Amino acid sequence: MARLTNKLATIDLYQSTTTQPGPYMVGQLAWDVNGKAFRFVLNGATALVKGNVLQSPASLGSTYQNMVVGTAGVKGDAFIQVTNGTSTITSQQFEGGSISVYTAGTIAVADEYTIVSVTGTLTTGGALKVFLDRPLRAAVTTSATVNMMPSPYAGVVATPLTTKTGIVVGVAVYEIPANAYGWIQTHGVAAVIADGSAIVLGGQIGAANTVTGSVSLATGGVGMATIGQALATGASGSGITAFLTID
Repeated sequence: MARLTNKLATIDLYQSTTTQPGPYMVGQLAWDVNGKAFRFVLNGATALVKGNVLQSPASLGSTYQNMVVGTAGVKGDAFIQVTNGTSTITSQQFEGGSISVYTAGTIAVADEYTIVSVTGTLTTGGALKVFLDRPLRAAVTTSATVNMMPSPYAGVVATPLTTKTGIVVGVAVYEIPANAYGWIQTHGVAAVIADGSAIVLGGQIGAANTVTGSVSLATGGVGMATIGQALATGASGSGITAFLTID
């Protein structure tokens, strides 16, 4: 069993589960005894490939921005009730995400909370109860609006070939099945799949634009998110050793 520090010491990095285990949140950061960092994620609809670079789920655009507060909340409430956007969501989709007060005209503006869970009517226009990681700090009236953002670690996918639709969040260390929970690596020595570019020892590497989920020598520009440095060279499709600096 891979060894993690502190309270996560008994969780195996190379196992997955279809249910969220105990108190562990999507996006939770853990370090092992060798200085490697890992994030707990919910995988998207496709099984991961070991060594692939992963990104957050595709952006929802403006669908969950400036959302209407359906029922006023008072200081100390455990949730905010809002009206769903224009898409049907799942109860898992916003776990570990963010909800913040966009407009209110009061001290509540810019208050931000981590989303613990979402219940209610999950279809378009439904009433959602968005449960928070701490009690409401101030009253939120029905004249207020809020922004909801999924966790970048809920619904991870391999980085696409061309235009990136999210941010780089880590590297797959094993094949987490579709829609299952597990760990990905974000810091320290790791193996990543090369795309055959001229990767050199000590060179900065980034999410490639030529092979899904692979890395190439970072050259800057749009879509080239730097994720660390190469510790070795490698041919296309090979697993090269790298030092990740995503976290």
